Amino acid sequence: MKNEMIIPQSIYQEMIKHGYSSLPYEACGFLAGKENLVQSIWTMENELKSDRRFFVNKQVVKNNLEQIKNRGEQVMAVYHSHPTTAPVPSWSDLAHHMDQKIKMMIVSFKYPSPKVKCYQITPSSFRESPFLIDSLF
Repeated sequence: MKNEMIIPQSIYQEMIKHGYSSLPYEACGFLAGKENLVQSIWTMENELKSDRRFFVNKQVVKNNLEQIKNRGEQVMAVYHSHPTTAPVPSWSDLAHHMDQKIKMMIVSFKYPSPKVKCYQITPSSFRESPFLIDSLF
């Protein structure tokens, strides 16, 4: 697909590792880059220490957004993990998603191997959005 998000293997693995290291709580962060290529990952601490929700202080988010902008990149996706549930957005995920132009990635640890899904989000619905993991980066 033309607008399929491309994630370098190393960044994809770092996202999975962040999720594992945050268990039993949800992990969260940004994937940023240009056009359809992810170029950086921005891990953040889930201040709620919850396995069902995540929260990051507005100042931390603002600082990360400024650094991303200074690199000439933009947020392409917000990612978070689901420690014990499927990689499907919850009502809370939909209600609190920051921007419809930004995708949502969910890493589920419910299964023996992590499952990752990407979605296009609106306040009341979601649809799966394909992505590509590229080992050439």
